[in-house]
Amino acid sequence: MPILDQFGRPLQSVPESELLERQAVASFGSVRQIQSGHPADGLTPLRLAAILREAENGDATSYLELAEQMEEKDLHYAAVLGVRKRAIRSLASQVDPGDDSDAANEAADMVRQTLSAAPVKTALIDVMDALGKSYSVSEIGWEREGRNLKVSSLELIDPRWFEFDRENGKHIYLRDNAGPQPLRPDSYVIHMAKAKSGLPIRGGLSRLAAWAYIFKNYTLKDWAIFCEAYGHPLRLGKYDATATPEDRQTLLRAVRQIGVDMAAIIPKSMEVDIVSAAATGADKLYEGSARYWDEQLSKGVLGQVATTDAISGGHAVGKIHEEVRSDIRDADAEQLAATLQRDLAGPIVRLNFDPRHNVAMPVISFVTPERADPGLLLQLLDKGPQLGLRIATSDVRKAFNLREPEDGEEVLMAPAPTEATIPSKLDQQAASTLSEAAPKDSIDALVEELMSDGELQKVAEGELAELLDILGSATDFDQVRDILDVFAEGSGSAALREHLSRTTFAARLAGEVGAEVSDA
Repeated sequence: MPILDQFGRPLQSVPESELLERQAVASFGSVRQIQSGHPADGLTPLRLAAILREAENGDATSYLELAEQMEEKDLHYAAVLGVRKRAIRSLASQVDPGDDSDAANEAADMVRQTLSAAPVKTALIDVMDALGKSYSVSEIGWEREGRNLKVSSLELIDPRWFEFDRENGKHIYLRDNAGPQPLRPDSYVIHMAKAKSGLPIRGGLSRLAAWAYIFKNYTLKDWAIFCEAYGHPLRLGKYDATATPEDRQTLLRAVRQIGVDMAAIIPKSMEVDIVSAAATGADKLYEGSARYWDEQLSKGVLGQVATTDAISGGHAVGKIHEEVRSDIRDADAEQLAATLQRDLAGPIVRLNFDPRHNVAMPVISFVTPERADPGLLLQLLDKGPQLGLRIATSDVRKAFNLREPEDGEEVLMAPAPTEATIPSKLDQQAASTLSEAAPKDSIDALVEELMSDGELQKVAEGELAELLDILGSATDFDQVRDILDVFAEGSGSAALREHLSRTTFAARLAGEVGAEVSDA
């Protein structure tokens, strides 16, 4: 069974001498010219409709030129389309062998090296030009390296140099003076972007954006006229009934010069008033209309507006819209991977391996690099070990983008531990365990001695026994207050005062000279 191309046609073998030469080149007198038309200049809705119909019927030249001009003239469209094109740069290309054979692994290595080479890697953005224009064609440059053919370049070709089959609207041909020519096999990467289903020429984003583009440009034009007419103060000249035609001409010239040169002279008999234009809010109408069409362009190209236009909703809305955009990015990546597998990996295998060996085709895909949330990882580092979770140091370095320090390099270290102190609120068991493990000083020994021999407790109970009896006989709060006031006026027993004085003095002395203390 013969090998078919993307259009279902049998592939023909091409001599190596032809593969090493370019096919799609501009030439003097050819239909392939670098000069371009400018259909966006003075574009009207009727002309736009005609351009879109011409593209459907097989002549997409004006449509492709319009798509190019839209990217040049509309800053917002160029920005969001550029974001969509470059979204694949955040993805990593992955090439897996078609099976476990040595030949399949060798083919996968060749494709992997090709995709990582600078000429091809940077050209992927040109391949994504199909997003706007519905298709892109890049010619492969081949060169001989040993016994193999190697991809040396991938050059985007002007899309106007190609046309679709007039019967099915799918097969693509190279335009030539002799008529449409089939593309040489194993020489082109043809990427069809499908923003919508249907004919390939109708699948580009430029077709969706064209109407928003023209309506927005009408708004900007009217806005510029409004600013010119109402953005400057009105100069009103007055003349009386005796003014001659020469006087009137002098006055007219004066009011005109005031608006341009900001200087004029008039006779004393004439009068000029400068009337400021009142702000009516009409300017907001044009600004609102321009913003509306910008938001529609953002929705059409990116699928959301949260990351490109200032809208309410905050961080949560932005995260939701970012996910929608990721879905679109992944869909674009799947289409691009299929194109590269067919038009780049396929020729590499066919030209470098004997077809009798039936080498399995490498599988190309784009994957999103795994990224850990640093905040969640910090929480996991704090709680994980307590739950018995073992965390690899390499995963932590990868999440925080930290490299392994070299030998002798200065590194950050945890601060040296300080002398442990007992927290203010510990349960009885923890306090008992900590007190047994911690060393005791002379103050601790004194406190323990006072509590163990019961001397301090006896003195305190003898002092407070009478007070407690009196308080027990009180019948209301006022009596309790009076009893406490009388007790406070007393100086306490001599035994309690002496005991506390000796203890305080001993503690003070121990703190100043470091001597051991006792209550003796």
